[in-house]
Amino acid sequence: SDLARLTSSGTATSAEDALALLSEAKALRQEASMLQEQLNREKEERIRKEREKVDNLIDLLLFHGMNPESNTSEESKQQLLHTEEQVAQLLISKRMSFDMVNQCFDRIVEQANRPQSIDSCSPLLSLLLDAACQVDCIERKENPNKRWNGRVERDLRKKLFVLGYGIRIEDVQKKDAIRSITGEKDYF
Repeated sequence: SDLARLTSSGTATSAEDALALLSEAKALRQEASMLQEQLNREKEERIRKEREKVDNLIDLLLFHGMNPESNTSEESKQQLLHTEEQVAQLLISKRMSFDMVNQCFDRIVEQANRPQSIDSCSPLLSLLLDAACQVDCIERKENPNKRWNGRVERDLRKKLFVLGYGIRIEDVQKKDAIRSITGEKDYF
């Protein structure tokens, strides 16, 4: 009789424990999904802010300003591009690094309505690349912008070249990094 009472109370306790664990697991799943949604929102907000920051940087670097006589409607706004020399001066005075210029490059390519290549690139990319070339040509000791590595234009033109063939240079660099770690060789 004691054995029967122990097994029946043990079964009842196990069933109650199982139900409690199930409800706790359900609550944890809901909390996890809420946290995942919050992380996704924060990530989207961070990406939006980063794009806004890069867009403002592009406006600062490349555009001279708005035509004051034009209407405020989006179609009638006319923006004047800075000259190559003005953009080069801004790259130096704003202490732009390769990463910042690369972000501008990527954003211009992303916003373009057509594929970009060496043969056919937007005027904005052309202006950015030509200004980067001017800054690259300045001797390191004469350039007050110590963040500039002197190879910005070359790296961006290389990136533009491979874009013309539909290749993402980041994928190539990742593959090369893996090969350097594993010691894998190309045999052509």
